[in-house]
Amino acid sequence: MPFHCENPDFLVHSVPDDNTFPVNRNAMERSEIFRDMFALCAPCSDASPGAEENLDLHEKAGILEVLLQLLHNPPPPPVAISFDEKFTTRLPKVRFESHTVIPLPLLSTMFELADKYVIDSPLVESLKVHLEAHAPAHPLQVYSFATLHDMDRIASEASQYVTPMASYRLDEVKVIPSVQAYHKIVRLQDFRVRALRELLLAEEIFPHGYGECTSHRDKTVASWDRQRKALAGRIETGTDVAGEMDALRDGLRDCETCYKACTAAVEMLAYKCRKVARRLHQLPEGY
Repeated sequence: MPFHCENPDFLVHSVPDDNTFPVNRNAMERSEIFRDMFALCAPCSDASPGAEENLDLHEKAGILEVLLQLLHNPPPPPVAISFDEKFTTRLPKVRFESHTVIPLPLLSTMFELADKYVIDSPLVESLKVHLEAHAPAHPLQVYSFATLHDMDRIASEASQYVTPMASYRLDEVKVIPSVQAYHKIVRLQDFRVRALRELLLAEEIFPHGYGECTSHRDKTVASWDRQRKALAGRIETGTDVAGEMDALRDGLRDCETCYKACTAAVEMLAYKCRKVARRLHQLPEGY
């Protein structure tokens, strides 16, 4: 949407494109640069009534329009849509209404302008909310951008959505700003796979004989053991371990005792798996 100011009292001129934009001084003062500029360059006392002041900026009109839009119409937070699933160890399914989220390329430009013109912190924080909203769909890009710009919390949040590193193409991985940043993700994913596998192989369907079915015990234990061993070899950082084991319940519907035991075991497994570190800041010290 083209920039438009409802109550202009000032003019900003794009020197490269020779475009002039009517703006509002108060809105422009959301930038420390403009705030200081206005403080140093007070209006002339002998200026004729109604005379408009003009500020020349060496920014292309398109970039200047983004800056002015940002200062005059701070973006509202994106609208979230959350889904909750019972028993799941999958990542939280948080999505956002696409039309309420600032696109990543435009967001990158806004961050550059916010840094260049020292835009006020509340406005920058609102941009960070939009950046984080992209994490589920574009985890590697968000992780890399946040890491590069010292946004550690957002980088950590995005890290949970990064798929196994081997699944990315070389040109996709190149967006990661450093070897250290790459290594952090590899460490996190290695930790998760090891921890999930350990929990899976330690979980019994009849722990200490509790809820044991005297009629089908051996058969049910064998089925559980076969299922978990097959799963253990293909666990990845985002594997829904409990969900995979839950598939076993369908074959146990004829026995209420076995079905109940499997349900309890899957619930316990889901609970334990949800506690496994999924973000960088949750990694144990020294890992």
